[in-house]
Amino acid sequence: MDKTKITAANLVILIAGGVMLIASFLAFRKISIPSFDVGGAHIGGGSKSFNAWSTGLFIIATIPALLGTLMAVQVALESFAPQVTLPDRILGLTWTQVHLVFAVQATIMMLAFLIQDTGAFNKGVGLFLMLIAAIALVVGAVMRMQEQRGPSSFG
Repeated sequence: MDKTKITAANLVILIAGGVMLIASFLAFRKISIPSFDVGGAHIGGGSKSFNAWSTGLFIIATIPALLGTLMAVQVALESFAPQVTLPDRILGLTWTQVHLVFAVQATIMMLAFLIQDTGAFNKGVGLFLMLIAAIALVVGAVMRMQEQRGPSSFG
């Protein structure tokens, strides 16, 4: 197998991992403060947003971004740095299995953030992009599994 050739599955993982990392710096949660008038003076108003790294959920909110980034880094090393040798298995799992576990974990966490009651906070664009990227990571991991199995034969 030519290690410098990137497969469709690895391309999906690379892109989704990059989107996951970039989206983690966009608004994950935001709050809007209403304005009001007092004696003809306009007081208050505005909004404040928090990214995955600056929310009160720092560790929990960043785990999906870190998992996606780790997946993308492993794929980049595998595809573009053939001189780098990674172990075939991590804790008894192949890299494809690790990718599937990381992707499913990231997706479950992002779905939990989606359905979580955030009180006065609104969900930001970063959260939605991270969710889409997490789903794409699952698609890429499943595609990797299919590529390893090869073409199926019927009959």
